[in-house]
Amino acid sequence: WHGFNDAAIDFCTSDNGKAIMAGEPNLVAILDDHAALRKLPADSVAHAYCDFMEREGLSAQGLVDEYNRFADGRVDYKDQVQWYQHRTRDTHDLLHVLTGYGRDALGEACVLAFTYSQAPSPAHLFIGYMAGLNIKKTVKANAPVLRAIREGQKMGKACPRITEISIRDLL
Repeated sequence: WHGFNDAAIDFCTSDNGKAIMAGEPNLVAILDDHAALRKLPADSVAHAYCDFMEREGLSAQGLVDEYNRFADGRVDYKDQVQWYQHRTRDTHDLLHVLTGYGRDALGEACVLAFTYSQAPSPAHLFIGYMAGLNIKKTVKANAPVLRAIREGQKMGKACPRITEISIRDLL
């Protein structure tokens, strides 16, 4: 696997990447338009996504706001790598829907491991496994926590990179 920057550049300079950048410049606007998403078939990913977001009280913009709270003072490059990074961030909650992992600590750790295999950034893998070790330390059970995280990592590697497909088509 390439590193994150290499993956971003490879995708953004490809014909498919250029088409997706032109057609989906801002995922937040697409993902937070539940009225439009609800017009899609009832058994679509769009409905499952809306159900999840509404049940959990989440929004794509809320994820951006939280990111910005921690990124305070960072330089905003407004380049293709940053667009790709934002797209990876913006699909985080969609990954919960696609993988079936919940928003509990283990579910988040599994989604981070999945994300690492999708868009390789060592921080995702590190945080995922550290969360798993913390779960094993604090929860007195013989649950296969680290195997679950590894499963998320393998699933991420086995499927197409969500960041690199049309989210409109997926929904």
